[in-house]
Amino acid sequence: MEHTRENYQRKAAPLALVRRILRSQQSRLYGRYAEAFPPRPGERVLDLGVTGSVRDRSGYFFESCYPYPANLTAAGIETSEGFESCFPGIPFVRLSRDGRLPFADGEFDVVFCNAVIEHVGSRARQREFLAEVLRIGRASFVTTPNRWYPVELHTVLPLLHYLPTPAYRAVYRRLGFEFFASEEHLNLLTETELRALAPVSSEFEVLRHRFLGLTSNLLFVSPRREAAKADGERRPSA
Repeated sequence: MEHTRENYQRKAAPLALVRRILRSQQSRLYGRYAEAFPPRPGERVLDLGVTGSVRDRSGYFFESCYPYPANLTAAGIETSEGFESCFPGIPFVRLSRDGRLPFADGEFDVVFCNAVIEHVGSRARQREFLAEVLRIGRASFVTTPNRWYPVELHTVLPLLHYLPTPAYRAVYRRLGFEFFASEEHLNLLTETELRALAPVSSEFEVLRHRFLGLTSNLLFVSPRREAAKADGERRPSA
């Protein structure tokens, strides 16, 4: 059987419960986005990394919450039938896994990218991906799970990902999670590692999203460029 993310997600017995918990957090996550970038009529917003095969509107929390759907473009590497059946008025751009994103410099006012960067491969690929996000967006909101959260939410396995990377990948393979044992498909980030991916000249801050008192997600926020200039091009301190 082909090794796909869906195949290995089925191995996690408590997955249904985890999905309910995650969905309860999505409204909070959208609230963090809207606080950083209050939606404006007429601005162009890209939802980057959309899972296009889902046929339930609740699987697309950003599109379901965003008040100006005419502003939105979605993009992802999967086929778009599911997304288009839920949101027929929102254009969907299919991407290749590797290479430059097919958008012009500064084409979007904001790029929203939820839990994608940990799936693009090596640190070098993650660095290239983040640079592309910053290139095509005048502002960006990028989220990723925090490696030091005690439960690894892709596999619902606790603590094993605290081991050195080669060790936890070997354990994942032994447990049948070959897909997520591969760096190509899952490369978790700490806050320090996420900060190190950003181009030296970029202005950003990394915020912490908490669940049960612990940092479950990291939020990389690059402010609107016009705001950055007004602030004297000052980079937030770490």
